[in-house]
Amino acid sequence: MMLHIIVNERAGNGRAKQVVASVIATLKSPYELHQTTGPCHATALIDKISQNEGDQLCIVIGGDGTIHEAIQGAVHHSNIIIGVMNGGSGNDFGRGFSAFKTAAEIEAFFSNPVITEEDTGVLFTDSQHIFMNNIGYGVDAKIVYEVNKTPLKNWLNRMNLGRLTYIIILIKEVMTFKPFDVVVEYEMKRKIYKNVWITTISNQPFIGGGMKISPYSRTDDGRFELTIVENLSRLKLLFLFATIFKGKHVNFKKHVSQISAEAFTIHYSESIQGHADGEDIGLSKEVITIKMQPKSFRLARNPLD
Repeated sequence: MMLHIIVNERAGNGRAKQVVASVIATLKSPYELHQTTGPCHATALIDKISQNEGDQLCIVIGGDGTIHEAIQGAVHHSNIIIGVMNGGSGNDFGRGFSAFKTAAEIEAFFSNPVITEEDTGVLFTDSQHIFMNNIGYGVDAKIVYEVNKTPLKNWLNRMNLGRLTYIIILIKEVMTFKPFDVVVEYEMKRKIYKNVWITTISNQPFIGGGMKISPYSRTDDGRFELTIVENLSRLKLLFLFATIFKGKHVNFKKHVSQISAEAFTIHYSESIQGHADGEDIGLSKEVITIKMQPKSFRLARNPLD
């Protein structure tokens, strides 16, 4: 098994660069180092690495965006094994799946490899888009969109206050966002929801740097959980967001619905801002379909977890 380290040194306002330097300084196993240089480069690197014979362990050091790109490639190559070291500001993949923290843990993996097959999802609109954490349309996606645009994010990241960016933008967007209506189709059922704030399809529990939006989601059960937040005031929505970090929002069943299924088709009353794994995917089409890809990539798990 050949070891490759793929790093986005710009991730986390330079945090990934610090992580890779620490790993290289103490790593004893032979490795090849690859640095991303722009959007989608991690996908291209995975495609190139897959041309080698035998299993290829790719340790991705960066944020969820870099991991997202790497998995876009990994789902097409059975000899690719993805491992992760947190190097971004949100790091939701590491919370919901598994992550290495030190070079010693990578060495321990080679002594006792733990490899699991994990699910991903596919969004079907005009094209296909693969995601591993979650995908959604609504005020949460608008928050992600604005967070990624604001210079405040990098400034707060330098002081290790990255989560504060989400809180500031969250308050602003809750005060200005316009709710919408949806029709959800799944497993021969059809449900209508009015005055909707959030429609998030989850493959794992976490979103937005640690918010536990889907507490019961698992990464290997072949099912999604769709979270819908509807019919509540802006003030109550702010209060609800305060409960999401611990997953307590699901107790407010009058306003929060969760549906488990292998696929969803959702009809939107208007174009709504969307995100996939914390990355902007533009506005929704009138109808979107999400389908499960069970056991579609191989994950290297930290044996010391």
